[in-house]
Amino acid sequence: MSAKLQRAAFIEMMKGVCTSVPGHVLTFDPDLQRAQVRIGIQKVTVNGGVINPPPIADVPVLFLGGTQYSVIHQINPGDEGLILFSQRCVDGWKQTGGVANNPLARFHDAHDAFFIPGFRPLPTRIEGFANDGIRMQSRSGGQRVWIKSSGEIEMSNGAGFIRLMADGTVNINGAIINTDGTIEAPNVTFGGISGNSHKHPGDSGGTTGGPIN
Repeated sequence: MSAKLQRAAFIEMMKGVCTSVPGHVLTFDPDLQRAQVRIGIQKVTVNGGVINPPPIADVPVLFLGGTQYSVIHQINPGDEGLILFSQRCVDGWKQTGGVANNPLARFHDAHDAFFIPGFRPLPTRIEGFANDGIRMQSRSGGQRVWIKSSGEIEMSNGAGFIRLMADGTVNINGAIINTDGTIEAPNVTFGGISGNSHKHPGDSGGTTGGPIN
């Protein structure tokens, strides 16, 4: 067999070997943490036509962590990521973990898939990306927990914020708590009376009455 024919035969054989490919979630079961996913690249037939790959069911989804602690986040239909395919059949492992039995002599097969969410094409890239520390946030960035490389930690829900500065000072919606326990605020209200705009009756330089609005 010529080298050209050998190469063609090898390429044809490799078309059936699954390694990794981008894809997206169709459905997600939060109880089992399994997804139905679809490969995100069309297949091309020998006649030049295209075929949308069929869904892949019962796919374990990656959530960072171990047996005691985990980082859990929402998975929605359409979320994109990377589909990995195991070298061996994982039917037994998905049920028991550990060193599992191998019920089928299956290699690099589409049925033995795992899904890693987070790989993104340009249309769903993270807007306003800040290459600084580590941040958990909503898509808009309005809800976030941000540990910055400066030593500052910031939390916000879009309506208010808490910012722990590197020197230990805390800023809560503009009110400053210093490291010595003193508090600085634009205004303070006690019993419905403003600290900035309140008045005292009988204020003539001597003893006054209680504050009033």
